[in-house]
Amino acid sequence: MSETLRETVPAQTISHGNPWGQWRNQALAVMRLEMRKSFLSKRVFLLLVLALMPVFLLGMRAIIPVAVDDPANLAEATKVFSAIYQAFTVRVIVFLGCVWIFGNLIRREVLDRSLHYYFLSPVRRELLVVAKYLTGVLVAIVLFGSATLISYLLAYAPHTGVGNFFFRGPGFAHLGSYLLVTSLACMGYGAVFLALGFFFKSPAIPALAVFGWERILFLLPPLLKKVSVSHYLQSLCPVPFDEGPLAILADAPSPWISIPGLLIVSAALLALSAWKIRKMEISYEED
Repeated sequence: MSETLRETVPAQTISHGNPWGQWRNQALAVMRLEMRKSFLSKRVFLLLVLALMPVFLLGMRAIIPVAVDDPANLAEATKVFSAIYQAFTVRVIVFLGCVWIFGNLIRREVLDRSLHYYFLSPVRRELLVVAKYLTGVLVAIVLFGSATLISYLLAYAPHTGVGNFFFRGPGFAHLGSYLLVTSLACMGYGAVFLALGFFFKSPAIPALAVFGWERILFLLPPLLKKVSVSHYLQSLCPVPFDEGPLAILADAPSPWISIPGLLIVSAALLALSAWKIRKMEISYEED
């Protein structure tokens, strides 16, 4: 690990030149190292299996003839994909993926007893957190964004008249909205679990708490709904999601509020993580 970390901060980045250029080079070096040791290894296998679950479900629907009631009814495909995407892909698959990726960004270094190598290198701790977060966001968006794209295409594969839906209808607009929601979900949940990772030894405890909160969101009053990532993501989906007769109605925020709001909250949580790592002391305790 120590030899690998020498590549993290190239010699030219420690010069007295433009600090922004130095920070950029250092961040890119950390991101390359994180990609190589964390996401281009066997550890990514479970993430791939997780991301492929909705693809498998819609793939089975596409190849089983009796699974589609009316191939000419594109509204059926729209409704099916919306339900699977909002209830399963975002709230379960992306959620658990972000727990796995971001909840272990710092904790994994502690368990591997390698965090002190980063702290001994000439990289600002705040920059280390930002680089790790950006690496996780990149991996999550590529992985779950690709799963969203493939799932969307599979949802319409067994139907007729798909060409008109995509090129003359709202097909591509809906796809763009779903990809945007997936990206924002990765950023929002990622910032949440990165920050919680500094307060809990295991990501399982906060993950269960947040998951339970998100699952009972439809029962909460409008004010408490606002303390949730999925509340803002749901308002960005092109097709409304039916939460059942027991759901408490609340006005969905407009995209002009949801998108900047999620980005601001993510930035605030990232700043909290940067502040926590600045005060962090290394203590490799036996688990």
